[in-house]
Amino acid sequence: MAEGERRGRIGGRSSNPYHEDRKFPEPTVCPRCHLVYRNGRWQDGNSPDKGETVHSSHCPACRREIDRLPAGLLFLTGGYLDMHRDEIFNIAKNQASAAAAHRPLQRIMWMEEDKGTTEIATTDSHLALRIGKSIESACKGSLTIKHAEDTQLVRVYWQRDA
Repeated sequence: MAEGERRGRIGGRSSNPYHEDRKFPEPTVCPRCHLVYRNGRWQDGNSPDKGETVHSSHCPACRREIDRLPAGLLFLTGGYLDMHRDEIFNIAKNQASAAAAHRPLQRIMWMEEDKGTTEIATTDSHLALRIGKSIESACKGSLTIKHAEDTQLVRVYWQRDA
């Protein structure tokens, strides 16, 4: 193991309050987004069979949305954003859709504009990184990534002036 590298125990306790360290009874359905917990993971499009005992619990992504506690924050600024807002938002939405096709717990929580900055909050840090890197690849500009020391939160900053 390289110096400074940290490795957690598989199946151990996590500092992430949304980490599921238990298995749900199957099938469990999220009452908010209707994902189904089967085969040890949350899945889309796998409805319970008729007559099956169905359990209910919010999935981790919905719990984050309810608590308004994102795992990733992406901040977009600059004159280029003002001129290409729709194009940039479409990149973000398309990346979220592509991610959700394989990982339905990865989604955009909100996209809010305030004083020249657009904030995109995500339920998963990897999605914020994916969106930020896709915007940088398509639109150039400057991308900065900051990982929080003691939390799972990642902040991604993209900026391009006209």
